[in-house]
Amino acid sequence: MFSTAYGIDDHEVIDIFASSDSRVIETLSKAWSRHTRNHVRALIEQWQLDLDTHDSYSGIHSQLAAQHALALARCARLSSDEVGALWIAGRVYDLGKMALPVDLLTKEGPLNSAEMLVLRSHVSVGYDLLREWPVLRTSPHWLHDLVLETVLFHHERWDGEGYLRGKHGEEIPLPARIMAIADAYTAMILSSPYRVARKPAQALLEIGNKAGTQFDPQLARQFVRALKLGARHTSVVLAPNHDARQEIRRVA
Repeated sequence: MFSTAYGIDDHEVIDIFASSDSRVIETLSKAWSRHTRNHVRALIEQWQLDLDTHDSYSGIHSQLAAQHALALARCARLSSDEVGALWIAGRVYDLGKMALPVDLLTKEGPLNSAEMLVLRSHVSVGYDLLREWPVLRTSPHWLHDLVLETVLFHHERWDGEGYLRGKHGEEIPLPARIMAIADAYTAMILSSPYRVARKPAQALLEIGNKAGTQFDPQLARQFVRALKLGARHTSVVLAPNHDARQEIRRVA
């Protein structure tokens, strides 16, 4: 269902970074009634608040990563319905972290192998939680599948060295490939208990360097180009990263 044309014109960058959540979720009108859309938005906002309360870094990270995923989705020429569906996926893909111990999520320094296994379990936990979500279970198949696939496969790598299934290349669904780039970039530009934030320009260089290994090479190049162009129009791209909540408000 996804378009495979990844092109973007420079003059479209403002529209890409200026789209609001309200307009995006309205594109789901073919799948849900207005009442259901309002219910979904309220529930997702509550989930994000719960995640932020459980672990403030994870809550901030997921919100900002979702914005970056939407920007890349528009670069990839996804339809309005597909972008709306990715809006849902982008806000719930890390939901499984609410089931993990806070001391694990906030541990300073590297995780040992046992701790890493626990951390990686957030993928399957989130998938299982969302699979039982009544609204999603009764949604059209394309929407249901997109959200679940994004959650399940967002830590896969283009070279097959990711987890949980070891998928590679185009075996990984396009929305999950988009989310993988947005997730990694956001992780690099935010400070966490175990990592000092990089400057956004440095993070973009890393994304470009890992094109074709960790990331879909075409999407990675488009992401780097779009965010560099977008720096002229939104501070979320290359601005100082000391206040993630401030950055999120600027693109909402």
